[in-house]
Amino acid sequence: MRRLTAAAGIAVALLALTACRSNPSVAAYVGDQSFSEAKVDELVKQAAEAQQTAQPGDEAAVRTHVVQLLVYNALCKRIAAEKGVKLPAAQAGPSEYATISQETQACVQALPLDQMKPSEEDLRKVYDNGVEVGVLDPKQSFEQVKPQLEGDPQVAGAIAVYRVLTDAAKSADVTVNPRYRPLDLPVLTAGERGAVLSAPFGQYESGVSNS
Repeated sequence: MRRLTAAAGIAVALLALTACRSNPSVAAYVGDQSFSEAKVDELVKQAAEAQQTAQPGDEAAVRTHVVQLLVYNALCKRIAAEKGVKLPAAQAGPSEYATISQETQACVQALPLDQMKPSEEDLRKVYDNGVEVGVLDPKQSFEQVKPQLEGDPQVAGAIAVYRVLTDAAKSADVTVNPRYRPLDLPVLTAGERGAVLSAPFGQYESGVSNS
């Protein structure tokens, strides 16, 4: 009987935790932090002004970008704290959005990211996405391109960032409002053509995610 009571208590606690992370007024949760939709509203206005976006339909993209930035900033600070990295003092920008952007960039640059040998799966995903966005020639097979990808320090660095971010997101139990899902952070891009490698937030996969 005691065991049933304990199990019921655990179930109630889990339900309460789930409910706490499904508030529609919250854009995202990172550990014990939460970012409200009201805060996103403020930063979206600032981001739109900074990026001079005024075209119809741009707001949804800007909102997603802002949520990405908030989650990325929070995760980077958690990673730095866990690794004992002292981050440089943040310099105030012309807006809160600009300050967070600068702060995040400085944080990422300060992280000690270990280079790792890309796995076959990592390289295959990069190849497939590269072909999809048009930066790799589909006439060249994966086996032909593999040595080039494997020896590219940018690819290795992007994979290192991907691993660190996804591990941190899992430990922080990152939860994203359904309106922003899937929320991916590009870590290797091909300019305007799109992302070749992205880290997923609020959803977790064992392999490299598609763009």
